[in-house]
Amino acid sequence: MKLILRILGSCGEETMQKPIKIVPLEDIDEKSFYNYLDKDRIRHIFTIYDLKNMREKTRVWVALRNSEITGYLFEFERRFVHTHGDPESVSKLIGQTELDEPVLVVYPEHLTIVTEVFEPVEPLDSASKGKITTFLVMIVDAASFRPVIKHPVKKLGANDLDEIAKSLGEEYRERVQNAVDKGFAFGAYENGYLASVATVPELLEDEALIRGVYTAQVLRSRGLATSACSALVVEIIRYHRKPILWVSKDNLPALNVYKKLGFKEIDIVLLCFKARRTREPLKR
Repeated sequence: MKLILRILGSCGEETMQKPIKIVPLEDIDEKSFYNYLDKDRIRHIFTIYDLKNMREKTRVWVALRNSEITGYLFEFERRFVHTHGDPESVSKLIGQTELDEPVLVVYPEHLTIVTEVFEPVEPLDSASKGKITTFLVMIVDAASFRPVIKHPVKKLGANDLDEIAKSLGEEYRERVQNAVDKGFAFGAYENGYLASVATVPELLEDEALIRGVYTAQVLRSRGLATSACSALVVEIIRYHRKPILWVSKDNLPALNVYKKLGFKEIDIVLLCFKARRTREPLKR
């Protein structure tokens, strides 16, 4: 009899599982959400940074089951959409965005779910094969870092912006200015010419996300990016941050630079692509 009651009790507990509920971030205790993010800060680094620094440009929907967070969907600048959580949660979250042509950032296990609503149109990185960019996440620490600086390098500031525009174009002037304002940037020089830049536009208490690494096309394959990145990572470590970067698995020159410096892949893979909606958004 006790065994039968135990079995019936366990079945009752299963039936008591509430369905997943989707709510805006503003409708829950935000401290609990930040605690959820802090359990894996590298995985959630963009969400953490943008919520803390550009809250007005972000929208977040949270999936809850029995008051526990099971995932979330993050929308930034009405353009970028990130999915996080278990597949059941993501299948409900993806309907929250009303964007018709977002840039999607998803995990491999979410791809089938997401492509029921959006079709891939174009990869995020031009080196990618096919319509989806596969990004590897890499990190390095002081013990494994192997800097290689064979060119003159310097930390870039506001006084260097005109030179950056002249050497690399207005796009990189804006990127470096963003990094100078919020993080930092380094440049590598060839015969007095600013030829390569590496930037950290996102700087958190413990992490630094390296982005915007670029070398003038006519001066590539000379180790300039290696020098710029080396100087950048030295600075990151000096400030006691963890260097993190995303790199397309098909961008072999960049992969080789980062591996040479001691960066190692971790168990996070992201699929990114420009998308087009194929199903109508949910009516709220």
